Amino acid sequence: MSTANIPPVQPAHSVLEQLHAPFFVQKVAVSRQLAKHDRTAALVSMCTGKRVLHVGCVDSPIFDPRSNLHLSLLNSGVCTELIGVDADENGLHELAQHCDQPLYADLAQVQGPVDIVLIPEVLEHVGNVASFLEQIDRIDFGNVVITVPDAVQCYPRHFDFVDRDETFVEIVHPDHNYWFTPYTLLNVIRKYTSWHVKGMFFFNNISLLLIASKEAPVDAS
Repeated sequence: MSTANIPPVQPAHSVLEQLHAPFFVQKVAVSRQLAKHDRTAALVSMCTGKRVLHVGCVDSPIFDPRSNLHLSLLNSGVCTELIGVDADENGLHELAQHCDQPLYADLAQVQGPVDIVLIPEVLEHVGNVASFLEQIDRIDFGNVVITVPDAVQCYPRHFDFVDRDETFVEIVHPDHNYWFTPYTLLNVIRKYTSWHVKGMFFFNNISLLLIASKEAPVDAS
């Protein structure tokens, strides 16, 4: 995917910024280019003609062959090779009934290189983000594509506080450990890897999508 249209960070015209000390003001360029794109169609397009490693391929624990992203990638026929990894070994066995491509339970089993490491809606499930990203970094890859639920876009539809009962209601997968924002997603990538972030996007009206590589982008100028 071309990142030429990613907007640069501009001086903020925000009342919020004026209310806080500069130390606490974080600015992240986020493109709206993919905001309304269908999740599956967009990811299939990004993987066209690529050797792809799909991390979290089972969609555990709610595997459904009719909506499984890995099977959508496989059945589209666009990948030159599609490798799946998931810690859910029972789920891998079920997925294998529909898939003739390599499936692994451990990232250490993956033989590179791959063009794309696809990590969709996985990072929020991980117990130790730093350790997980270190494992991903050991793989020989061209680009990594990470998507996570975005607390900013989800806020109006996923959070409520019932005053009468003093109860906070949150609509969330029960296995999630974190909510991400553009800054916190960028921060963990910068803090725990040496990857070069190519761009961040609002995605599918619910998520953030980040593209990064190990190599610095070539200056076209």
